Amino acid sequence: MNVLEVKNLVKEYSQPRKKTEWFRHLFDYHESKQNPKDLVGRLYKTKTGVFNAVDDISFQVKKGEIFGLLGVNGAGKSTTINILTGLLRPTSGTITMFGKDFFKHEEECKQRFNVATAYYNLSQNLTISQNLKVYALLYNVQDSQKKIDQLCSHFSLTNLYNTKLLLLSSGERTRVAIVKALLSDPELLFLDECTVGLDPDMAEITRTMIENYHKKTNCTIIFTSHYMQEVEKLCDRVAFVDKGKIVKVGKPKDLIAELKVQRVHLTISKNQTAARNFLKKEKIIFEEKNNQFIFSIENRANVMYPLFQKLIQHNLVFDDLILEKPTLEEYFLTRSRT
Repeated sequence: MNVLEVKNLVKEYSQPRKKTEWFRHLFDYHESKQNPKDLVGRLYKTKTGVFNAVDDISFQVKKGEIFGLLGVNGAGKSTTINILTGLLRPTSGTITMFGKDFFKHEEECKQRFNVATAYYNLSQNLTISQNLKVYALLYNVQDSQKKIDQLCSHFSLTNLYNTKLLLLSSGERTRVAIVKALLSDPELLFLDECTVGLDPDMAEITRTMIENYHKKTNCTIIFTSHYMQEVEKLCDRVAFVDKGKIVKVGKPKDLIAELKVQRVHLTISKNQTAARNFLKKEKIIFEEKNNQFIFSIENRANVMYPLFQKLIQHNLVFDDLILEKPTLEEYFLTRSRT
C-alpha cells in the first residue's frame, strides 16, 4: 500500500528581473517624468520568463518505508516538502495521501502527518516542557504528559526538561523538534535536513534514535539530507532530484551498483619496479603514494580476482590491500556534475 503518491507535480515561479533592468527602468522614469503607476507596472507586472523549482516529478512512498530525497542546494527538495505539507500550492499535479486527494482532504491528512526540520525554530524563551505542552494542546494529544515523558526519555531530553531552548545546543534543539513532530503519533513523518549543523557524534546519535523509533512504530518517513552516509544507512529507497526533476529512484545499493569502478590501494614495499611494469603491461593507469599503488578497476568479481591471481603468479607480494567500494556520495557527485 502506498501512503503517498505524487504525479506530475510542478511549481512554477516568475523569473526575477536582473538588476540592470531595474536600473534602466528607473533611469527612463527619471528622464521621462512618467506616471509612477507606469513604472510600478513595468517593474512588477511584466513577466520576464518562468522557471520550475519542481518540474513534473512523480513518485510513490510505501507504508513503513523510509524514502529519501537527495539533491544539491536548489534542486527542489525543500520546495517539494513544502508542497507535500501544504505550505505551498503547486502550479499543477496531484498528491494522493492515505488514499485521498490531498487538496480536497488537506485538514484530514494533516491530522495524520507531522514535520521536523532544522530550519523551524520553536519558542526560544520557553522551556522544552512548555514548548511540547503547547503543541500537545494543538495536536489534541491524549494523556499528553505521559507521551511527552516517553518521547523525552527516548531522545535523551529528560534532564533538560525545564531548560529554555535558547540555552540548548543545536543537537538538543533538533531532538526537541523531532519530539514535537512525534507527539501526534504521525503515520507519515517529514524529516527535512534534521541533522544539518550537528557534530558527527550527535548526528549519529540522532540517526540511531530515528532508526529505533521507526523500527518500533513502522512510521513512514520522508527524509532529506546532504549527508550521504545517513541517507545510505537509513533510507530504503532514494529519489535523486536535480534541477527540479527526479532523475533516478532506487535502493541505495542499486544506485551505487551503477558505478562500475572501485579504487584499489595496493601497498608493496618490495619489487616496486616489477609492480610498475606489471600494471603498465595490464594497461592499468595508477598513481604511487607512500609505497602504495592506487588505481581503479571494474567493480566485478571476474575482473578483480584474475588480476590478483596474476599478481601472485608474478611473485608480487603485497603488504596490504584496500578495496574502496563506491558510495552513495560518489553516485551523488557523479549525477550532480553531469
